[in-house]
Amino acid sequence: MATAPAIDFVAAAVDQLGTIKARISELKAEEARLAGIIANSGTDAVDGHLFRATVVTTSDRQTLDGKAAEAKLRELGVDGRWFSKNQKTVRGSTSVRVVARKA
Repeated sequence: MATAPAIDFVAAAVDQLGTIKARISELKAEEARLAGIIANSGTDAVDGHLFRATVVTTSDRQTLDGKAAEAKLRELGVDGRWFSKNQKTVRGSTSVRVVARKA
């Protein structure tokens, strides 16, 4: 059975990890907010004093209706294992890449 000091040490590690995860969550929310401002600025690249941000947008692509295709292929006798590994959905996205500016 664990001794009290060992339990206190583990409890402190749990609290510290929880604090770090909460800070990461706050930082991710702030990152998303700032990336949104940059992405919606209407420019492809923005220079700050220390960093340069590049906005990359990919467009949506049309995909085949997976359920309709699966129904038709099953009707034609295609094995069900084929569907899980061959159906892909690709959606458009916007990302902001930030790198240090060259001096």
